[in-house]
Formats: sequence, structure tokens, C-alpha cells
Amino acid sequence: MATAKQLDDLTECAICTEVYTDPRVLPCLHTYCLKCIEAWSKDKQPGDKLACPLCRKEFILSSNGVEDLPRNFFVLKFLQMKELSSVESKTNHCEACSGDEATEKKVATVYCAQCQQKLCQTCE
Repeated sequence: MATAKQLDDLTECAICTEVYTDPRVLPCLHTYCLKCIEAWSKDKQPGDKLACPLCRKEFILSSNGVEDLPRNFFVLKFLQMKELSSVESKTNHCEACSGDEATEKKVATVYCAQCQQKLCQTCE
């Protein structure tokens, strides 16, 4: 079941624990906010080795420093999906319990990939 928590884990920087801003990917494939990796490397000069905060794998800073690190477009897509899903979950009702006219329609908070339905917390 895909939950908001799982999506949060994919869209949060391990340094600041906030949603990524300008996500950059290191050669080891770990991703951080540009501002976070800039702060991590503040005492480094181009040509110096810098270690990944998570796995400690070293790489050499290019002439423009961390600014040259590629953007993580995969993470950017997840951020877009997260934004869309939060908007949709506020407007979509639970497909399991909202069918009954007598019951109050609850807001769907997760999407179950198995049953392919949007579910509220109770039905999850």
C-alpha cells in the first residue's frame, strides 16, 4: 500500500529532514538539497575531495563546486506526485466506505495498489 509516509521518505533530505529544495545527486547516488550539500562542503575548494554525508564515499569537487552536481529529476517528479496526491486526497473520498449514502464521506488519505482504491485511515 502506498502511503503518504512512504512518499515522504522519498522526498526528504537526509541532512535537513525537510522536503527537498533543488535536489542534487552525488556520484554515489545519494540526494540532498543544494543548500544542505553547500553547507556540508563549505570548507572545501574545487579539486578537494568531499565525502557523502551518508555513505562516506568520496568524490572530487568540480571547478564550480557543488553547483555542478546534477539535479535529481527523479526526485523532482516524486515531489510533483506528492503535491498532486495531497491535492487529490483532499478532494477524493474513500472508495471503500463512502459508497453508502447513510455514512459520512471520509477523505481518502492513501491509495492501495492491491485493491486499487483510495482509502481513508479507517479502511486502510
